[in-house]
Order: sequence, then structure tokens, then C-alpha cells
Amino acid sequence: MTDGVGDEPRRQVGLCAGCLHHREVGNRRGSTFHLCERWATDPRYAKYPPLPVLECEGYEEEDTTAPDT
Repeated sequence: MTDGVGDEPRRQVGLCAGCLHHREVGNRRGSTFHLCERWATDPRYAKYPPLPVLECEGYEEEDTTAPDT
């Protein structure tokens, strides 16, 4: 990780920020929570893991490349 301005969320969330199974969930009060979608099929994973997540066996890098058109 670099020290760029855009890296702040990644430092606070850890691996989840770039994981395929991560989803941000907001509420009406403006809070943001970080949901691990693996919890639904595997009891080893917490629905809302303590952050930052620095190690995770279930981590899969999110594909951020745009599809070819």
C-alpha cells in the first residue's frame, strides 16, 4: 500500500477494501459498515469483521478491470 490520499479507506478497512466478497452497507444515519458476503455460506467468516482485516483465507481480489466492449 502507498501513502496516497486515496489509500485512506484501504488502511482503515484492510484487505476487505479490495475483496470480491466485500460490500459496503449504509444506514439512514450515515454510518457505513463493511459486510463480508462469505458469512452466508461459511460460518468461519464474520458478517461484519473487526477492521482492519490484515489476513483472510477467503480473500479474493476484486476484478477492477472494465469488460471489453
